[in-house]
Amino acid sequence: MSGLRVYSTSVTGSREIKSQQSEVTRILDGKRIQYQLVDISQDNALRDEMRALAGNPKATPPQIVNGDQYCGVWAGGSEVGGGRHL
Repeated sequence: MSGLRVYSTSVTGSREIKSQQSEVTRILDGKRIQYQLVDISQDNALRDEMRALAGNPKATPPQIVNGDQYCGVWAGGSEVGGGRHL
C-alpha cells in the first residue's frame, strides 16, 4: 500500500480516541496533506493489519502509516510529529 493512512474507528465509546482521531484529521486537513482514512470497525482484518503494522497486538486508533512504514500514534501536541508517539 502507498500513501499516508490513518487507521481510525467510527465506533468507539472512548472520548480520548474520538478526540485524538479528530485532532489528527483536523491537522492533516489544515495542512492539506492527503491521506486515506481506514475505518477498522468495518472489518476485523483491518484492525489486525493496523496492529501488525504497529507491532502491538493491543494497539488502538488512531495509528498513522506512510506506505508500509509505521509512523506512530498521535497523542497530542501542536502538529503532526510534534506530539507524543507511543
